[in-house]
Amino acid sequence: MVCTVFKIFALAALTASCIVAIPVDKDMVVVTDVPNVTFPTKEGNTNQRPQISEMNIKTNVTNRFAQTTVTSKVKNHATKSQEAVFFVVLPDQAFISAFIMEIDGKNYTAYVQEKEKAKKTYEDAVSSGIGAAHVAVSARDSNKFTVNVNIEPESKAVFYLTYEELLERKKGFYELVINIHPGQLVKDLNVEVDIDESRALSFVKAPQIRSGNEILKENDELDPRAQIDTPKPEQAVIKFKPDYEKQKRIAHGLGTKEDEGLSGQFIVQYDVERDQEGGEILVKDGYFVHFFAPPNLKPLVKHVVFVLDTSGSMYGRRIEQLKEAMKNILGDLNPEDYFNLVEFNSNVKVWNLDAPEESTTFPNDDNLWGHPEKVHEIKDVSFPPAYPVKNTTINKANKAVMEMHATGGTNIYEAIRVGIHLIKLRQKRVGNNNIQPLIIFLTDGEATVGKVSENEIIAGVSDENSIKIPIVSLSFGDSADRKMLKKLSQKNFGFERTIYEDSDSDLQLQNFYKEISSPLLNNIKFTYTPDTVSLTRTDFPILYQGGELVVSGRIPENVNVDKPIVSCFGILGPVLYRPKVKKSVGQLERLWAYMTVKKLLGEKETSTNATEIEKKALDLALKYSFVTPVTSMVVVKPNSTKSVDTEEASSSPDYAPGAPLNVGFGGSFKKNIGYRKFNTRTRPGIALSRPFLSAPAPQYPLLTSTLAQQYPLATVLPGSTYQPSYDRVATGFAMVPNHVFELDSDEGVINHTEAFSTTTMKPFVVPAEIKTKLPWMETKFNVDGTLTFFKGHYTLGLNETSPAGLDCTDPQSEEGFCMLVKDCEILLPKLIDEQSFKDYFCSIENKFAGVCCPKKK
Repeated sequence: MVCTVFKIFALAALTASCIVAIPVDKDMVVVTDVPNVTFPTKEGNTNQRPQISEMNIKTNVTNRFAQTTVTSKVKNHATKSQEAVFFVVLPDQAFISAFIMEIDGKNYTAYVQEKEKAKKTYEDAVSSGIGAAHVAVSARDSNKFTVNVNIEPESKAVFYLTYEELLERKKGFYELVINIHPGQLVKDLNVEVDIDESRALSFVKAPQIRSGNEILKENDELDPRAQIDTPKPEQAVIKFKPDYEKQKRIAHGLGTKEDEGLSGQFIVQYDVERDQEGGEILVKDGYFVHFFAPPNLKPLVKHVVFVLDTSGSMYGRRIEQLKEAMKNILGDLNPEDYFNLVEFNSNVKVWNLDAPEESTTFPNDDNLWGHPEKVHEIKDVSFPPAYPVKNTTINKANKAVMEMHATGGTNIYEAIRVGIHLIKLRQKRVGNNNIQPLIIFLTDGEATVGKVSENEIIAGVSDENSIKIPIVSLSFGDSADRKMLKKLSQKNFGFERTIYEDSDSDLQLQNFYKEISSPLLNNIKFTYTPDTVSLTRTDFPILYQGGELVVSGRIPENVNVDKPIVSCFGILGPVLYRPKVKKSVGQLERLWAYMTVKKLLGEKETSTNATEIEKKALDLALKYSFVTPVTSMVVVKPNSTKSVDTEEASSSPDYAPGAPLNVGFGGSFKKNIGYRKFNTRTRPGIALSRPFLSAPAPQYPLLTSTLAQQYPLATVLPGSTYQPSYDRVATGFAMVPNHVFELDSDEGVINHTEAFSTTTMKPFVVPAEIKTKLPWMETKFNVDGTLTFFKGHYTLGLNETSPAGLDCTDPQSEEGFCMLVKDCEILLPKLIDEQSFKDYFCSIENKFAGVCCPKKK
């Protein structure tokens, strides 16, 4: 899937020389950004924000390889210089390959360097100063690219960005998603998608506009009414040119502000006619690509083991959504399939559907906490069998799912180990019979019980998985250890997928299962003549219904790809395919380079020879100017140079304590000025944890004294010669108002029009009582009083009152009340270190770290 957001932020001119350089994190976007507000001038006039006069988005798709160029034209109509920020959210699988800024008729072309060199280039050239910020825009499965530039009065700027990606076939079609969010009505907004394939198109359509996050119901207001032409059977041209009224209509359908323009995703879906044999091999200029997706195959019988996290962190909406999703997933199992139902927390429970009271718990040990070296014998344990898919077994499984409740810790290693053992047991009892095994593993957290080391878990699971069972990992929510799950699945013939925690999480789970519900072929191997070199991946564990396998490589010019063979296993046993070879309609070199870099970056994550593999990926990325995890783009602009990487664009705005808030066009405002409400959740891949920073302030920064203590911001007043900075171990500065803010809960913003003054914020002081009763905790506090060992931003709530009747379950599965630590003296002797505190941890109002206090008997 391709998903792209285009947005221009317009910002007022900043006070000169009040910006300090920030160290660039290797995975962090570097950008100067302040709220999109109107500033009164000394003369009393008002500056106009820069206007987007034209936005063109052009995508060319050839051989499933999409190249998108974004062109945005901006004009500053004001009488003073203003800053415009070009902001793009692009697909997480895409590589940026070109960026140009045209300012006052002169072009400034970016170039790609090794990440560390780019960082040094930026630091060496940053004498004029650049601020750091995290832009709050939402898009699932995406990355961000942000660049800012100053525009002179009555002047124009034009931004050009190109990125490339191979479209992935899922559920029987390719999907291109262009997420447009200019933050204002655009007079001339044009989107054009040109498709040119080697085979005839079976269908092309532009379904309704999406929000970019939650799945929406059908709505006629969201019909883009795009123009679709098919000049040839292999070609299609899709045009979308919404005028002001259509932009407003779509905004209304999405529930966004009409005067902020279109804020959604334009989508194109298509597929091609399929070859009945081994797919097609396209050749051109010494490169080839092989597409393989044979039609009309019956699915393999599968034995699927659902391994579901029911630890304490799944309490509430998460486990309810899991139950709702499982009800539909169980109903979608194929009639010939077999399945096991496994839940895990501190222990692992394999459900006996015929006699639930006889379900097996493993390891049946209450002394698991803090003993990662302990490995329990599994071979002599009696487990329930795999159940055939019947109405009776599905009904029983649904009853079992409804009885699941969240409690205890997270024993990831033993859970997957049990899943592997169940599949081995069935194969031992009845043989393989070409039944496709599959483990679907879902968790929302990190390992806290048994083996907790990432390397030990991955190595242990890989050793156990001698029969090469694909393990598909689902990371549920923000707290899941996505990096570890991705490595684990890559090492075990599967993949990782993120399930975003939102109101549609159950639908995400159901849609994901549909993608993998019907494996068609397994053990697939592509064989070519010795003349073919530099091949991408040539062996695959499974081809799922609606999917496609792709291989690319190099071959000497004027040499044919002779007698290629695809060998695999289908429902009737071994199968051989002999694909056809033909000349490509377009170039293949960049497609091959893209796939090769992707392959090398994937191998680097799990290889013992990571340095050499990374060097190969780096060399190729530099040659083709791809911005990747090992390269950065150096943006050249008037009087400065900066290193820019992409960062993850999550499904909700993310902020971290110590990082300034940012709102561009499209932010919610009422009256004068405002910031969005704080959201402290951070997602993997976004490095924002308390950078040393000092940033320019808007004329009326908004921050209550309470928020200032929780979210310190370094800032200065316009025109001030005093320049504070933020030090994570010492003190910070915050803007404190003279009067009370107005909080608009509907619009999610804080508003205020009074003056502000600069005050010094005192660092958190550890109370003497904590030093005496929990001495190990003395060094575990951040400067703002949050605890260092949680991913979330929790304090002890020392001046708060414990809630009444908030139930919880402790590590021994005993019921208790979730209370603040200060109100649970009886538990203090057990809180001997960080791990024991985590074991008893429970969340109070998502901001206080409570403990599960035993109920008085």
